[in-house]
Amino acid sequence: MEADERSIYSQSSHIPGRVERLMVNFTGEYIKQGQIIAYIYSPDLVTAQEELFEARKVADTQPQFFNAAKEKLKNWKLSDNQIAQILQSGTVKEELPIHADVSGYVTEKMVNLGDYVNKGKALYQIANLNSVWVLFDIYESDMPWVRKGDEVVFTIPSLPGENFKGRISYIDPVINPMTRVAKARIEIGNAGLRLKPEMFASGTVKAKQPIASEAITIPKSAVMWTGERSVVYIKNTTSNGVNFVLRDVTLGPSLGNGFIVKEGLQEGDEIAVNGTFSID
Repeated sequence: MEADERSIYSQSSHIPGRVERLMVNFTGEYIKQGQIIAYIYSPDLVTAQEELFEARKVADTQPQFFNAAKEKLKNWKLSDNQIAQILQSGTVKEELPIHADVSGYVTEKMVNLGDYVNKGKALYQIANLNSVWVLFDIYESDMPWVRKGDEVVFTIPSLPGENFKGRISYIDPVINPMTRVAKARIEIGNAGLRLKPEMFASGTVKAKQPIASEAITIPKSAVMWTGERSVVYIKNTTSNGVNFVLRDVTLGPSLGNGFIVKEGLQEGDEIAVNGTFSID
């Protein structure tokens, strides 16, 4: 289980400077939008405020300089209210508060007290956990059966006795070369934040047969592979007794303990389901 990647946000510093105070000190802490999360000391901010005070002196005759000085502070994400407070106080503020741009939980803390940060440097990673992704492994042999939109019923060991449902919204187009699996993703609401990233889930998908429903299926034990060929032994009864005849078959998708046969068998054929190597 993972946080929805679309709801993960990197909270950055809007000005260069030194981290003087951190108001959020550990991962897992909840942040509200607009909350002060850090204070940055910035020589550039000090200079910009001094320019603002000088420009105010000539605001009547050269308003463009005054407006430019305010716009410079706005580019550092200072609000009109903050700029008005600076002008009202008439004193230079050496520390700039950094306000959270979004609400969510801190999933990663990227700075420490005293660090020097550049403009745009990420301070925290914040995730909104109102929805989460539940990821399931699909083995390569099972991929023909699973489709986008299929319903999955799943359980979570840490929430015993409950069943959850969701539909597959995405399947990885690439198989992991090490594990030979692809990921299927379910997006699910997380009211009450009961579902948490890294929880383990086990699910069952009811998939439709990818080929005609009247297709013939046989046990895996009935198939013998000889190089590139797949063969079965057909029971043949004559006046001289019973024998078995070798027949090539073309196999379709795996069915757990069996295979769908695309070509080579007809309804009513009797085959050996065990002991094919002995017969051979």
